[in-house]
Amino acid sequence: KGKYIDSGVSGIVELLPNGHVIKSPWPGWPEDECKEDIAQEVRTYRRLLQCYGPRKRFIRLISYDEKEHAITMEHIVNGTLWTYLEVHNNQVIQQQRHLWIQAIVEGMEMLHAANIIHCDFSPRNMLIDHTLELKVADFGCVSIDGSRSSVGGSSRFYPTRNCEIFEVNDDLFALGSSVFEVLTWKPPYVDLETGAVRNLHGLQQFPDLVGLDFSDIIRDCWLFQAGSAREVYQWVKRL
Repeated sequence: KGKYIDSGVSGIVELLPNGHVIKSPWPGWPEDECKEDIAQEVRTYRRLLQCYGPRKRFIRLISYDEKEHAITMEHIVNGTLWTYLEVHNNQVIQQQRHLWIQAIVEGMEMLHAANIIHCDFSPRNMLIDHTLELKVADFGCVSIDGSRSSVGGSSRFYPTRNCEIFEVNDDLFALGSSVFEVLTWKPPYVDLETGAVRNLHGLQQFPDLVGLDFSDIIRDCWLFQAGSAREVYQWVKRL
């Protein structure tokens, strides 16, 4: 359909000649699973639009082709926050990191207020536009109104879990991990295998936060003491 620019669990993203991007199911993957993930993403964008109208914190849905199960969206030129930091980390000033953290928390607060749990919240699923504004994206595996998620987030961002239903605290844990990565440009436990990470989660042993901005927020998210995304957002705005 266009020029390949990215991909995820549920589909491939291509840049169209008209400047928009299109997300389509992976060729050859289990068709029904990919279709449902993309349909869930569309439902999420529509709910967010219904709840808030067009907002800078989320990208704009252009159209949805139900026959092809493809979403057309606006193109965000700087790609994901993770890839942007990979290239420009040494040039990003602390004030910009703080602005991104406030935007990240705001995005989660808006999702949760709309009864949406992201389930795969990390800098890899956040986009940076031409003005360096951050947008939360990639809603293929979200939980809406308590629905089951098709996949779970990385063990470096989500706690070890014993059930398939994601809860608000799971997203809040990922919020702490996302703030940690924005500040350090490394995900938690970057050098450890998944099994070791899960063991440390169980022992509540987390990366050192001494001297790190927003350390209290990160700690509370990891210890399930943050309360809600709204409380964290109000806290971040006061800092």
